[in-house]
Amino acid sequence: MDEAKRAVIVKEIEHWKRSKLLPDHYCDFLLNLYRDPEESRDAKQQERKRRIVESHPMHWLLLVASIGLICYIGLHFSLFPPLLQIGVYAAVVVGAHAASAAFRRRKPLLSYGLFGVGAFALLVGGAWMMQADGGGHWGAGALYIACCSILWIAFGLALRVPWIHLCGWIGFLLSYTLAVHRIVAPEGWAALELSWVPLSLLFGWIGWLLSRRAKEAGAVFFIVACLLWFVPEGYAYALTEQPLVVTQSVMFGKLAALGAAAFALRKTWTEWVV
Repeated sequence: MDEAKRAVIVKEIEHWKRSKLLPDHYCDFLLNLYRDPEESRDAKQQERKRRIVESHPMHWLLLVASIGLICYIGLHFSLFPPLLQIGVYAAVVVGAHAASAAFRRRKPLLSYGLFGVGAFALLVGGAWMMQADGGGHWGAGALYIACCSILWIAFGLALRVPWIHLCGWIGFLLSYTLAVHRIVAPEGWAALELSWVPLSLLFGWIGWLLSRRAKEAGAVFFIVACLLWFVPEGYAYALTEQPLVVTQSVMFGKLAALGAAAFALRKTWTEWVV
C-alpha cells in the first residue's frame, strides 16, 4: 500500500479512537494492521509513556504502599504470632496461584512468574515453618514435598500447562528419592537400578497409554521416564562410594541404550511427544 494512503488511514483511525467512535481495542487492532512495524513499536512506546505521565497520583501511592507493606511483612514476619504467620503465608500462596490462573490467557509470562512466586512460597515457606515448629524429620519433609507436588500436578492439568504438570512429578521424584535414601540407602548397582529403573519403565508405559487421549500428559510422563532412567547414576555419583569410572560407564551405556531405543521406536514416540 502507498505510504500516503497508509498515513491517511492511520490518521483516520486515530481520530476514531480519540472521538470514541470505535472501542479502543478495535482501533488498536486496525492501527497494528496499517502501521509499519517501526511505527507500531514507537506508538506502543509513546502509549506506555503517556500512561505513566498521565497516571493518577493514587496509583503511585498504592504502588509505594504495597511495596512498603511487602517489605515490612518480610522484615517482621518471624515476629508475628503463629496464626498471623500462617494467614500471611496462605494468602501469598493462594493469591499468587489465583492470579496466575486469572492471567493465564491474557498475559502468559506474568502468569508463569506468579506461579513461580506461589510455588516458591509454598515449598520454601512451608519447609521453614515446619523447621521452626520442630518438624524437621525427613519423613515430614518428604510428605510435604509430595503434597506440594500434588497441588502442582492438579494446577498444571487444570490450566493445561505441561511444564507445571512436569514440575509436580519432579517434586514427587525428589520426595521418592529422599525416602529411598533414608530407608534403603542403596550402594550396589543392582539395588540402585531396581530402585528407579522399574519406575522409569512404568512411567514410559503410562505415557504411551495416555498418548492418544492426552498428548501433553503423555509427553510429560515420557520426560519423567527419561529422568528416572538416569537417577541411579546421579545418586551413585553424589551419595555412594562407587568409582567414578564405573558410574560414567554405566551412564554412557544406558544413554546409548536409550538412544538406540528412541531411534528404533521413533515412529511411535514422535506421535505422542512431538
